[in-house]
Amino acid sequence: MSISTQNSTTSVTTETIVEARDAAFAALAGGFDLVDLSETLGPDSVIWPGAPALQVTEAVQHDTDGYHARIVSTFEHAGTHFDAPEHFVPGGESAADISIDRLVLPVAVIDIREKAAADPNAVVEPADIEAFEAAHGPIRPGTAVVINSGWAARNADVLAYTGSETTEDLKFPGFGVPAAQLLVERGVVGLGVDTLGIDPGSEPLFPVHREVTHPAGLWHLENLVNVDQLLAQGAVLAVGVPRIAGGTGFPTRVFAFVPRT
Repeated sequence: MSISTQNSTTSVTTETIVEARDAAFAALAGGFDLVDLSETLGPDSVIWPGAPALQVTEAVQHDTDGYHARIVSTFEHAGTHFDAPEHFVPGGESAADISIDRLVLPVAVIDIREKAAADPNAVVEPADIEAFEAAHGPIRPGTAVVINSGWAARNADVLAYTGSETTEDLKFPGFGVPAAQLLVERGVVGLGVDTLGIDPGSEPLFPVHREVTHPAGLWHLENLVNVDQLLAQGAVLAVGVPRIAGGTGFPTRVFAFVPRT
């Protein structure tokens, strides 16, 4: 299996991903801690402006039916969630199509908190990737890359997190197109952010989604939390997206194995 499209300059084989994952798990032999990277999703969760909020209806209840179950209606891209390539690429892979080998893999965390504090629409740039690699070693093919912008601390406040109650004048950090292109060339499998979207709020046409990563077969994670508890390199990411036929994404439990120090 490979991740490649006409718009991609690279392909990543399953063997490459497994090799990277095996090396990362080997480094956990001294023990590890688990870090939950998912927020609790509820009717009051901050989601994309204009998207429908989570709705929950009681289906059966303990006192009348002897057991409890609910009917849950949710926008596919609510809370901490997964974006499949089909989200922006007609005919692209759906959430159900993504191989499990591409959902458990090493993760590199690029810290842009200083930039984001100065500019709410700050983006990861190639220089940030180069500085990261100089300090922490190369980003290996078969890896996921996540940014730590510090934005997760704002996600209980709509305006602080999104910058706007509408889709006009959104403000939150993300990945820039040149950096995303460089990471595709590096053989990265997925990107993640602790913000509302992979593209920054200042990019309403979603050029990273539309032109770079989804066409290259990469998946995304958005609205992550606790990324500040991960190391720059050395953790293993696990993505529990439901295998829903045709899914463009879905709210997802994401966690990481972090080396115990």
